[in-house]
Amino acid sequence: MTITVNDLGTMPNGEVVKQVVIENANGHKLGLVSWGASWQFLQTKAGDELVLAYKDAQGYWDHAYFLGNAIGRVAGRIDGASFELNGKTVNLKANEGKNALHGGEDNFATRNWDFTVDEAAGSVTFTTTMTEADDNFPGTMPTSLTYTFTDNDEVRLDFSAESDEDTLYNPTSHAYFNPAGIDTDARELTLQLKSPRHLEFREDQIPTGKLLETAGTPFDFQTPAKIGDKIAEMNGAYDAKFDDAFELVYEAGTPSAIVTDEKSGRAIEMTTDRNAVIFFITNPAVADHEGDLDWFEANPYNAVALEAQTLSDAIHHPEFGDIVLPAGEKRSYTTTYAFKNL
Repeated sequence: MTITVNDLGTMPNGEVVKQVVIENANGHKLGLVSWGASWQFLQTKAGDELVLAYKDAQGYWDHAYFLGNAIGRVAGRIDGASFELNGKTVNLKANEGKNALHGGEDNFATRNWDFTVDEAAGSVTFTTTMTEADDNFPGTMPTSLTYTFTDNDEVRLDFSAESDEDTLYNPTSHAYFNPAGIDTDARELTLQLKSPRHLEFREDQIPTGKLLETAGTPFDFQTPAKIGDKIAEMNGAYDAKFDDAFELVYEAGTPSAIVTDEKSGRAIEMTTDRNAVIFFITNPAVADHEGDLDWFEANPYNAVALEAQTLSDAIHHPEFGDIVLPAGEKRSYTTTYAFKNL
C-alpha cells in the first residue's frame, strides 16, 4: 500500500487543492481531492477509469453538480430551506429554488478540507468544522470522512461528527460510478437494489410523505434489471431518468445495491448502515441548472450515483429516520463500495 500527495491546483480564493492517491497491492488506485473531501477516481491497474469526476481544481470550483463530493451537513433536499428544532425556526441558505439542496449554499462540498494519511492502513482522513456562521445550521460541528482502500479492492467511507449544539447530520458521498468505464453508456448496466419502496416526490423533488411500492413499476430493482429498460418503462416522460430515494432493507454484511457490467463481469457492491439510497443517472435531455447542458452533452448517461443516506427531508418526516445530532453526541456512519472482478 502506498500513498502519494500532489498539488491539483490553486482555487480563485488562493487555496491550494491537494490530490491524494492510494495504490493497493493489486495495483489499483483510489484518487481523492481535498476540495469537498471528494472521491476523484478509481483506476484499475489496466488503466480503466470507473469513477467520474473532474481532472483539475477549477472543475471543482466551477461546477455545481457535486461530482464525487462529500455531502452535508444534510444530504438531499430540505423543504423551504427551513425547519423547526427545539422550538426554534432555522432558516438555511436556499440553493435550489426555495429549497436547500445538500446542505444549502455553503456546505461540505464548498470547502477545502484538512487531511491526514495512514499509509499502513491505506486510509486518508479528511476533517473540517462547520459553524452556524458558515451554513446557518445550529452549532459548531467538527466532522470527518475517512476513506480506506483495501487489498480486497474495497473502498470504505466512515463519516463522523459531533456538535456543541443540537443540529442536523445526514451525510453522504456523491461519487459517480460506471464499472464498464466512464466512457460507456450506463443505461447498459444492470442494477439490483434491496428496496421494496421508494419515496413519492413533488415536482421539485421534495417528498410528499408517501412511500410507494416498487413492485411492478419502473422503480423495481429488487431483482437485477437493466437501467435503460427501466428508463424506457417511464413511457417517454420528458424527464425520464432516475433521481429517486429508495428505502433499503438492511441485512448486516450483505450488499444493499449492486451495479454490474455484464460484458466485463465487473461489479460494484454497496454495503451500508443507512436506511436509503438515492439512485441517480444523468440525462442530457433534462438540463435545468446553469451550465448543465454543456456538461451533460460531454457526459451523456455515462455514470450512476448511489448515495447512501437517511431518507430525504427526514426533519419534516420523523418516520423517515432520525437526523438530529444531539449536542455532545458523536455519530458515525459507514458505507463500503466493493469493486469486483477488476
